[in-house]
Amino acid sequence: MAQINQVRTRRQLSNGVTLIIQENHFNPTASIVGYLKAGSIYDGTLLSNSEQNSPPLGTADFVAEMLMNGTTTRTWQQIAGEVESVGATIDIWGQRETIGIVSDLLVRDFDTVLDVLQDVLRNPNFPVEQIDKHRYQLHSTFMAWEDDTYSIASRMLRELVYPEGHPYHHRVQGTEDSINQITQQMLIDFHQRLYRPDRLVLVITGDVDTNQVISKMDDVFGDWSVDLGSETESAADLSIRIPEVVLSKPTKQIRSMMDKSQADIALGHKGVTRSNPDCEALYLMNQVLGGSAGIARLFNRVRDIQGLAYSVWSSLAPATGEGAFTAGAGVDPKNVDRAVESILQEIRSIKDQGITAEELSDAQNLTVGNFVLTLETNKGVASALSIAQLHNLGLDYIDRHEEIYRQITLDQVNAVAQKYLFPDQICLAIAGPYQADTTT
Repeated sequence: MAQINQVRTRRQLSNGVTLIIQENHFNPTASIVGYLKAGSIYDGTLLSNSEQNSPPLGTADFVAEMLMNGTTTRTWQQIAGEVESVGATIDIWGQRETIGIVSDLLVRDFDTVLDVLQDVLRNPNFPVEQIDKHRYQLHSTFMAWEDDTYSIASRMLRELVYPEGHPYHHRVQGTEDSINQITQQMLIDFHQRLYRPDRLVLVITGDVDTNQVISKMDDVFGDWSVDLGSETESAADLSIRIPEVVLSKPTKQIRSMMDKSQADIALGHKGVTRSNPDCEALYLMNQVLGGSAGIARLFNRVRDIQGLAYSVWSSLAPATGEGAFTAGAGVDPKNVDRAVESILQEIRSIKDQGITAEELSDAQNLTVGNFVLTLETNKGVASALSIAQLHNLGLDYIDRHEEIYRQITLDQVNAVAQKYLFPDQICLAIAGPYQADTTT
């Protein structure tokens, strides 16, 4: 827990780059973790009053995956060589609402890694040959996903929960058709519009001096400007309001794959936003339902006692919008119907009867313990601070985490279970060697 009490500072550069620095002088390493608000929610969306065509689904992820493939001053080989020659790593990837950024390095190599990082974020040149290569890799990935029962069930459930046009409806990577539409100019346009300093947050943790880091960051990123003239959208213009999801009658979708030996079940409905004050209580409820094999009812009853599933789980994915509540299982095809009913019964039981004081205590201990363990590394601390910044939880959230979860009462957990679980309005997706006479 020593890292939590180190010096922590938030600073915004004049161009809008947000920096969070936490010193930890126990070893000569550092981590840079952050995000840029340019995720897949901006795919397929005509932003503001721009005359540009809306970017095809998968554009945001495509841009993020291409950043390390060459800039106006470096080839991909030079990028990889400079980073790997000092034993560092830089990973950038597309996400639903942001692109993720993670770098681990020795402090002595901070300047080298920082220069590469700013170059790939600011100056990608999107080489045509690398675009074609990545498109081919995506097609291979799509083919693999469409042959995997778990991936298919998960995709179908997401499409049932979120209506067409909702920014959570589609895969981050887009579709087979949409990625074929993506051109080099589309990638350039998307980057120019959304990769801006006022959308970037970087958290630096490790054996660093706060004032020196701020100075270095200002030197490297300070000249990254945004022209806020009449033809350039403001940060507010580029924001997207994620619409609320309306619960509907229960729906079912089946993909019969008779050549498979296992069926995958995915069921769920809309969840809550991360800003919802009930979020932590819901998290504890989910730990009891199916969030951890050690204490979860789904694991203990559906898998161990009833023997209906090879694996079974539930999860919450709170986000800026209403992230989904989901449950799932991998099962023998002959057990599909019984497993679905058993999972629904456990959801109904928690909604109607609640959890016990012993289950709450176990969930609190597990949640607090797991979080403390994540703070044992610079990357873990930086990731926690990055999430806190994204969801406006406060920089002291990691200090208050245990107190927040310890103060949640049994009545609170049981109340949120009644409020946010809808077993009679659940969406169901099944993929595998399973057939049914009708679908609803």
